[in-house]
Amino acid sequence: MTENSSPEPRSPIDDALDADAIASRSGRLGWLSATVAAVFGLLFAFYLYEAISQAIALSQYVSGQNKLLDKLGHGLLSYPWIVIVIYLLLPFVTYGFAFVLGRRRTFIVRIGLFVMALAALSAGSLTLGSIASAATRIT
Repeated sequence: MTENSSPEPRSPIDDALDADAIASRSGRLGWLSATVAAVFGLLFAFYLYEAISQAIALSQYVSGQNKLLDKLGHGLLSYPWIVIVIYLLLPFVTYGFAFVLGRRRTFIVRIGLFVMALAALSAGSLTLGSIASAATRIT
């Protein structure tokens, strides 16, 4: 280094990324990774809320259809319990996988894992919602 040159100034973002990288190597979460995990946790919580509301709506729908079918003298519809349980557990499982796999990884890789888990959750929720709807359809 020459006398006239000065070190490049570091931004607070660089300092936060460095502190997070040091924390992730030790297996802990830095404040930046904890914030990202909390924000993605809220997104996963939305899917849990959606699964709960779909389960309630589906049970009300099946109950109404069963009353109608009972009056008509036809067989009753069954509740797709396995689909409902998987639908309710899917947000926990996908978030857990992303969280566990993201340990000891860099900040960017951790965000990528959460995004991929959210995409898998979206696809799974859409698929399970369609299966539950098709399983309770009167033909």
